[in-house]
Amino acid sequence: MEEVKKQNGWIDKSLPIDWEKVKEGAIGEILPHHMKLWWYCLGGVPALLFMLLVGTGILLAFHYVPHPDKAYESIAHITNDIPYGWWVRSLHRMGAEIMIVAVSLHAIRVFATGAYRHPRELCWVSGALLLLLTFGLGFTGYSMIYTQQSYWAMTIGTGIAAKIPIIGSYLSRFMLGGEAIGPNTLNRFFIIHAAILPTLLFLLIIFHVIVLRLHGVAEHVVGMQHEIVRGLSRDDE
Repeated sequence: MEEVKKQNGWIDKSLPIDWEKVKEGAIGEILPHHMKLWWYCLGGVPALLFMLLVGTGILLAFHYVPHPDKAYESIAHITNDIPYGWWVRSLHRMGAEIMIVAVSLHAIRVFATGAYRHPRELCWVSGALLLLLTFGLGFTGYSMIYTQQSYWAMTIGTGIAAKIPIIGSYLSRFMLGGEAIGPNTLNRFFIIHAAILPTLLFLLIIFHVIVLRLHGVAEHVVGMQHEIVRGLSRDDE
């Protein structure tokens, strides 16, 4: 007797998809034992924080004004006048700082355990680009406050970008919106921070996860070496 699939509701009838297979393919992979160690799970922390930053960033964007004369006042307005604005801004700021730390620690762990080796080169390269984009988000977000410190941070950051061979001068002018920091600079930084970098980061995260799923989780090399040495010692006995 043929098994009849039970379909409940409009969604199941409109989208006849075997969700159990989708679920099994997405999260059904059996993970090795070493993935229970917290330092092997640092890759998922930035992904969760990125979703938090997108949500809080959208709320902040409703009230932020990217203009030299109004940027700091708009942030003060968010912090002091908007209901729960201080809380949303604190979540955004602290989430960004924790994300930078988590991505950096994840990159260090991958390098230290040799998980970047063949055939996972693309996963390593995309992860390195994610780290650079995360630094870029932190830099542009910090500069949008437009205090004395953030002003000089913009000056130093764009000066460093100008030293990049071939494209440095074009990149610096693109970030500044001219030859020096002016009224267009904050608007450029706001667009880069709120639109360009998050879009690139989101697409790169998808690519990074796809490559990771194709190759699977890297083996715990140190643990494998201990097992081999232990096995050899038992054979000698």
